[in-house]
Amino acid sequence: MDLKNSALPKILRDLRKEAGYTQEELAPLVGLGRETISAVENGKQETISNLSAETINKWWSVCRSKAKEETCQSFMGLIMGYFKIISDKF
Repeated sequence: MDLKNSALPKILRDLRKEAGYTQEELAPLVGLGRETISAVENGKQETISNLSAETINKWWSVCRSKAKEETCQSFMGLIMGYFKIISDKF
């Protein structure tokens, strides 16, 4: 699995919306511009490829407490699956 070609954009959008943030409100909380938030959520490959693990973690940390359990589980499943595949390669 490749995070760039995954459900990550939809899950991140769902996390943000369920947490009650606009793209403009979330942007400074995760250290990105509103345009970058939009590009990520719309699946722009170049933007997603440049996301750091730290930025994804900030997005998760800011939004998780208000997001639906189903969305949180989807996020965790995606991330855990990604790291399992990485560890299996070594």
